[in-house]
Amino acid sequence: MKTIFALISSAKNAGVAIVRISGSEAINCLKILGINKKPEHQKIFFHKIIDKENNQIIDQSLISYFKGPHSFTGEDVVELNIHASPYIIKRITQILLNIKNVKLADGGEFTKRAFLNGKIDLVQAEAIPDLIASETSLQHQQAFKQLDGKLGKIYEKWRFEIIEISAMIEALIDFPDEDLPIQTNKIINNKIKNLKKEISNHLNDNKIGQKIKEGLNIAIVGSPNTGKSSLINFLSGNEIAIVSKIAGTTRDIIETQLEISGVPVKISDTAGIRKSNNKIELEGINRALKKAKNSDIKLYMIDALKPTFDKNIIDKNTIVVINKIDKVKNLSKLDEILYKNFKEECDLVKISVTKQKNIKQLINKIENKINKLIPNHSHINITQERYRIALQNAYSHLSNFDLKRNIEINAEDLRIASNEIGKINGKIDIDNILDIIFAKFCIGK
Repeated sequence: MKTIFALISSAKNAGVAIVRISGSEAINCLKILGINKKPEHQKIFFHKIIDKENNQIIDQSLISYFKGPHSFTGEDVVELNIHASPYIIKRITQILLNIKNVKLADGGEFTKRAFLNGKIDLVQAEAIPDLIASETSLQHQQAFKQLDGKLGKIYEKWRFEIIEISAMIEALIDFPDEDLPIQTNKIINNKIKNLKKEISNHLNDNKIGQKIKEGLNIAIVGSPNTGKSSLINFLSGNEIAIVSKIAGTTRDIIETQLEISGVPVKISDTAGIRKSNNKIELEGINRALKKAKNSDIKLYMIDALKPTFDKNIIDKNTIVVINKIDKVKNLSKLDEILYKNFKEECDLVKISVTKQKNIKQLINKIENKINKLIPNHSHINITQERYRIALQNAYSHLSNFDLKRNIEINAEDLRIASNEIGKINGKIDIDNILDIIFAKFCIGK
């Protein structure tokens, strides 16, 4: 296997860049870079890097060394901390590429080698890009729990329990003339029952883990001129949407990213919903309705001066926002209209965006909705759709299990269930899955 290297830090607008080298030629690479000092495991030393073609100093570097298998990849690993000069990076790259059995690392190849060398399981490997991409505290906590092995240990426990049950069943296949003891029968049924319950509870998570990773979608919808664009501008702290008294100004969807209650949130301002003969506006309205349908939370804005609305848009994840209450002369009359039409059916808040009245109440309601969608931050959640599919398949085959059926068929269902969970953490032959997973990584990871 060739030794690999790559820049593992960003060279743009940085003072320092880091080049990682992993493999059997790592020490030889140092020698060819003019570094003759013998490195010590887990020690950092200072040394000049020399271009032997002209005997010129390329840079001064802090160099660290991790002797395999006690490194991230399980191989000998060297890291060069150099100045982030494009020339320095380019010249070191050229020298390393001219060394026999040394190549530039592919995307995700360092992590892939860590997996292949047993340093991490596949679930931990997939946590690395999530940890790097984390922008909120919840995303960070979730990715770190996964990298720490908590999620993988759950799946490995289930796989081991299925293997234990399989061993009991295989014993019966090997000795067909002997009846399965009643107590063993009971143990197997209880184990299957408990496994199914645990997997079912894990699957019945409302996709919380994926929502934490990918973020929630909040759509601001309503008739034209209800203050949708003013609200998104206020929430984002920027003038991202054009505010105008002319109806139909917003045609396309305008989006901004925020963090609310530690959760990444994408808020979308949409076209005003009304009857129209304008084809472009109609397209915008259709997009608005689609965005509303697919959003996690809807902010349905209504003009307090003209409180008209469509109840078909309102559901349990809708907050009805009555805007422009600062312009209403008779609030009691408005309250009568609202009570008559809404009563206790939905969350409702009366605000004024321009006067910033009751905005805190609105934000509190949004936070409450988010906390209902993502209720327990301490749970270890499913973070990848492929885990969910594999667990659903495993659960299906466990549900097929019945000691009244043919014993060989039961054994096959258990084998498939075990393999499905094995696909998650990489405990079975999954070369095709590895190619898909590590293709998503960037070079240097």
